Amino acid sequence: MRTWKKNGDAWEPCESLPLADRGFRYGMSVFETIAVSEGRPLLLEAHLMRLEQAAASCQCVPQALPRFDFSTLGTGLLRFYLTAGEGAPDAPFEGNAYALFDEAEVGWNLPALRVAMSAAPYLPRPGGWKTGNYWQNIDALADARRRGCDEALVFNPAGMLVGAAMANVFLRIDGSWATPALETGARDGAVRGWVLGTLAAAEEMLDADALRRCTAAFLTNSRIGICPVAELDGRPLETVCADIQRQYFDEIFTA
Repeated sequence: MRTWKKNGDAWEPCESLPLADRGFRYGMSVFETIAVSEGRPLLLEAHLMRLEQAAASCQCVPQALPRFDFSTLGTGLLRFYLTAGEGAPDAPFEGNAYALFDEAEVGWNLPALRVAMSAAPYLPRPGGWKTGNYWQNIDALADARRRGCDEALVFNPAGMLVGAAMANVFLRIDGSWATPALETGARDGAVRGWVLGTLAAAEEMLDADALRRCTAAFLTNSRIGICPVAELDGRPLETVCADIQRQYFDEIFTA
């Protein structure tokens, strides 16, 4: 992993991260994960807009991030963090900026996934922020994998579907596509936003019954792009998202 810290108007490589920063002590941070394909960031402006909105929700004074040289990175995932900084738990959110890069496969047509529904209530942050506190997400994902699945679908305490542990989800119900509304706590992902602007999909309040009625589904995030769900709680689903996958490839990967 390669890491950088914002210092004035530049990114400086750093060998360690300050554990006294509340972003690492308490998970008081917001982030965006950007797929990088051969040195080219995907959906960069959409990600930066969401990071700025998340920071504003934390009452963080806006600070422009220095321009980052993606051309040196190759292929993988770059994560921008804005952290609370040092101080008491209730001190103002400073917005210290870090960048972390992992070499990884990023795709748009990865193998279809087996997905399970998580029984544990999920307590999302208001506004669908991506925060440094991902314990619930990891716990749901680990439980799904112990059950032989690749991902988990999580529900808020009201029983409404929020999304997958590490992704957003789209369901085809009665011939139409739907995704959980942001009011459920769903993450406002950049790939999710692209799909909503491209596909005739609705944002809805979806419960477990909607999962039982769906005939197809796919997940979205920066790493997997758009990935079909082959099986939900052992029930086979149709894999019918090839057209939107191809459009994502044409418009985002090869733009």
